[in-house]
Amino acid sequence: MLAEKNPYIDSAYKQLQIISQDKQKRLEYEAREKAVRDYNQGMYEAEQRGIQIGEQRGEQRVNDLYSILIQANRFSDLERSIQDVAFRKQLIEEFGL
Repeated sequence: MLAEKNPYIDSAYKQLQIISQDKQKRLEYEAREKAVRDYNQGMYEAEQRGIQIGEQRGEQRVNDLYSILIQANRFSDLERSIQDVAFRKQLIEEFGL
């Protein structure tokens, strides 16, 4: 009944009926679906690794900056860089981090 109301569901239902009658087509369909799921999972995991690596690199750059500012006794710049993102970016460029 739901398939009759939605043309997309109806089309998918008809395809499913055809595929389920032919074992070879069903196996091909299942292989395609598995490949799509595997690809999507691989992309998700790669994205998560990229985010994690980016966060680690960002934290390291900020820590390096703070260390340099402390060693140079630039405490006012340190305090300002904590509050002012644009200034922090400027300092990161200044020190080539």
